[in-house]
Amino acid sequence: MAGQTGADSQADPAAEAAYDGIRASTTDVAAIAQTTGIKPENVQQVKDHTFMQAHLLDRFVRQGIAPQVRRFHASAGIAAAWERLAAGQGTAHDLQLLRHEGAEAWFMRRHGPSFDAAHTAAHARYPWKG
Repeated sequence: MAGQTGADSQADPAAEAAYDGIRASTTDVAAIAQTTGIKPENVQQVKDHTFMQAHLLDRFVRQGIAPQVRRFHASAGIAAAWERLAAGQGTAHDLQLLRHEGAEAWFMRRHGPSFDAAHTAAHARYPWKG
């Protein structure tokens, strides 16, 4: 079964290691900002939202699964997209990830902590599947 964040709910050691590297990086935000033209503070918001912060994960409440407050499950697709962006090799699909995660973060700031609501709204405007 997919995790609440769309990533596989089973631990993926390679994706987890990639997320650890992204969390530790001090150069990725500036590199992504430079190659995409997105303001560094906006890239930082996306990084914080996607890799650093814990969220109210509530996508499966209707199926009887209790919500959790935790970081997003590590996704190999998201990690690979971030790494391509940081290396200056981002694709249009990778830019869509930035838009999607930025929209989620904005929605949560404006409308409350529900990941389910934020993801649904972000996906309607900026669909992304990794």
